[in-house]
This record gives sequence, structure tokens and C-alpha cells, in this order.
Amino acid sequence: MQTTIRNPVSPDQLTLLQQVFDETCAQHQIDKASPDGEALAIILVHSLQKGLGDREKLEALAQILAENR
Repeated sequence: MQTTIRNPVSPDQLTLLQQVFDETCAQHQIDKASPDGEALAIILVHSLQKGLGDREKLEALAQILAENR
């Protein structure tokens, strides 16, 4: 069994995640409380915890996810 290591999210990273999430939801008219919104949030948090901490990369991931929902 392989263990996935997830790092804790710092306050600055949490702010970054919130901004990327809010912008993506607004651009793609995603209700934040909808299943699509929840899935987007979970994937962004997990991606950040696994090392994807660059704003541009998180935004690109969010755009791909939103366009392919």
C-alpha cells in the first residue's frame, strides 16, 4: 500500500487557493456549493498539498478542470 503525503496548507497558501477558486468559479459560473465547485476545491487543495504551489499552475489546472466539467 502506497501512502500519499500531503503537506499542511499555510495561511498564505489558503489565501491563494481561495483567490484561484473564486476567480475560476466566477469566470465559469460555477456555484461554489455545487458538486462541481466542491470537486474543484478538493482538487486544488490536494494539488497544492502535493507540491503544486505556483499560482499560474494552479490557475491553469483550475481552468482545465472548469472547462472539462
